[in-house]
Amino acid sequence: MEPRAFGEREAAITGEELNHLKKVLRLNPGDWVEVFDGAGKGFTGQLLSVGKEAAVVSLDEPVLQKRDSSLQTCLAQGIPKGEKMEWVVQKATELGVAAILPLELSRCVVRLEGDKKRQERQARWQKVAQEAARQCGRLTVPEVMAPMDLAAFLRQLGPSDLLLIPWEEGGQPLGKLFEEAESAPLQKRVCMMIGPEGGMSEKEVEQARRAGGQTLTLGPRILRTETAGLMLLSVLQYQWGDTGGRIE
Repeated sequence: MEPRAFGEREAAITGEELNHLKKVLRLNPGDWVEVFDGAGKGFTGQLLSVGKEAAVVSLDEPVLQKRDSSLQTCLAQGIPKGEKMEWVVQKATELGVAAILPLELSRCVVRLEGDKKRQERQARWQKVAQEAARQCGRLTVPEVMAPMDLAAFLRQLGPSDLLLIPWEEGGQPLGKLFEEAESAPLQKRVCMMIGPEGGMSEKEVEQARRAGGQTLTLGPRILRTETAGLMLLSVLQYQWGDTGGRIE
């Protein structure tokens, strides 16, 4: 839901959220629901009415449970073929990613020609992230950035960002990376650069290394593009984020 849909004591559910409420959840006045503004706030509330254009919820108690990871992660995903990107966006959202950056690399089969095409794809992927955030109960929706090339991606990195580059040609083992870092939650953004189906070229990897990136090996098996980033994100969330049982 958009933040503007929230008043002091009530919230209005419209659009696709209303359709989901009526046709999928089949809720009626009097039922209790959780509503989120996608920007960090959530409430439990009771449905007051369900109409054709909107449903109205009385806001009762704020959701106090921490549902967003303190580990800030950015998944820079080389754009894959078909619907794989939507799948990556959906699952990365469930795993707590903070931002997703569709990356146009030299071996990407998909070529988005023109700003209009890029905007359409970005809007579609952002919608997938919104739906996934609603399904898994996140209080925030990760930002899906506009597709960009490698140079633009590297320029937007901050001086304290940790850039990790899983590469089938080898690199530092994950265990060694964790040994060299503190065991406490990492107080910096972690960016993961993932190649498309054909992988990253040596030139692209070297360009990322010069920008401070660290190459990693994820083990002896070569993972698919839609698997590698999610595998790494899962391990990072366990080690530094909120799935390893730490109390923050």
